[in-house]
Amino acid sequence: MQRNGYTMIEMMVVVAIMAVVMAVAIPSLQSAIISSRARAVAESIQSGILLARAEAIKRNAMMRFQLVTSLDNACAPTSTSRLWVVTQYTGTTTPANLQGQPWAKCGIDAYLPPDQEEPCPTTPAYSGHAVACTSDPFIAFKSTGDAFSGIDISTSPATTGILNGFLITFGPVGQLVGNYDGSSVQTATAGTITINPSGGASGRRYRVTISINGGVKLCNPDAPATDAMACG
Repeated sequence: MQRNGYTMIEMMVVVAIMAVVMAVAIPSLQSAIISSRARAVAESIQSGILLARAEAIKRNAMMRFQLVTSLDNACAPTSTSRLWVVTQYTGTTTPANLQGQPWAKCGIDAYLPPDQEEPCPTTPAYSGHAVACTSDPFIAFKSTGDAFSGIDISTSPATTGILNGFLITFGPVGQLVGNYDGSSVQTATAGTITINPSGGASGRRYRVTISINGGVKLCNPDAPATDAMACG
């Protein structure tokens, strides 16, 4: 005699198996998502640093990479944000925002060569741009504003001079040089930016390291020494 349908016991067994599979699969999936986000953030930061170095060599000028709280005109220095800008330091130009400091100026579009010359003109239109250089902080590149939840940023050093944030400056041959805070010069130091899953969540960590000679490396601080991604 043919039986149609399933018994209650069979259904409970199927449900139990599905629950076990989901209990195993969901954490792994969440870890993979967090790891993918961390990698995307790390690669964005690495690309910004490499752009700053390449532009310093190309323009034969000092270029700064710095982390900022936002990409609008409320931006401020920070050591915990994934957002960044690359600016050109212009020496003794005044006001201070023209010395490579984009604070409260991050809403301005990225500025590509030819660069503005000193002295600054007072008229808004200059070299095809809509703003006078008195309000242009020489922003060369900016990160995207994409949000990546579940990711924390930490840096070493966390502060530079009077700035409560992370920044590095590349010289004309691609090496690290002293940072300028608008009034003084700090000794050039190697830096690291570490990208972690938030709150101890499971996921891969990444680190971007910058050496004194200008070398930039993306690595995994948890990888064994024999791994190609090891920070070493």
